[in-house]
Amino acid sequence: MDDLLIVLSNPRDGRHAEFNDWYSHIHVRDVMRLPGSSAVQRLRRVEVAGVETDPSFDYLAVYECQDIERLSAGHGAVFTPMMLISDSFDFAMREAYYRPHVHRQVAGVAIHEGDYVIERIGADAGPELVAWYDAMRMPALMALPGVVSGTFASVAPHQMLAPHADSHHVGLYRTQDLAATMAGWSKAPALPAEISARLACYTPLIPRWTATDVVHPSAEGRLAEARARVALGDRVHAGFPPELRLS
Repeated sequence: MDDLLIVLSNPRDGRHAEFNDWYSHIHVRDVMRLPGSSAVQRLRRVEVAGVETDPSFDYLAVYECQDIERLSAGHGAVFTPMMLISDSFDFAMREAYYRPHVHRQVAGVAIHEGDYVIERIGADAGPELVAWYDAMRMPALMALPGVVSGTFASVAPHQMLAPHADSHHVGLYRTQDLAATMAGWSKAPALPAEISARLACYTPLIPRWTATDVVHPSAEGRLAEARARVALGDRVHAGFPPELRLS
């Protein structure tokens, strides 16, 4: 399986419409044009009745990457006309490359359709977590109603930005029945109480796009990007804030 670039983010000052127009029609297309990119999907956070989830980030972007070092090098164009960053984007985000330890999927189903459940696990989890998660927790979660694929991954050695300690590992599950999946979630073997973990659910904003979909867009896609670039204008960030640590 490809490595992953996972970005959890929010707009500044509640500027959701402006943020989503830039992110969906400009930014993900700019990233997909870079060498090393494979596919991407953007999603928005949803609540599930009776389930306590983390409300910290309203949006999730999952990038599939064939070569994270080449993709990072391509990001050298950030803040230039090749990769404009809307000033509606809040840099208080979580962004990291992840290398999968294990990926499982249900045969004969469309694994690229449906909602995502993501659990972020802190750096306080030791190396023994990987073997335990693969043997105990993941099989139980994969057996839940609606779940069609699951990936457990840890931060990759190469990074663009310094990863946050609360997101050192991720479990990422695709489900085609979110309510049924979450109804059974707590029945899986629990993470040890001393390990910090955050759970959230997301539903698609855009379909999963491959690099080919972006490099050879439909007429509708070309028009949406052109319109969004005009709307963005010069309302862009000039650079990273000083508090953001580069890796």
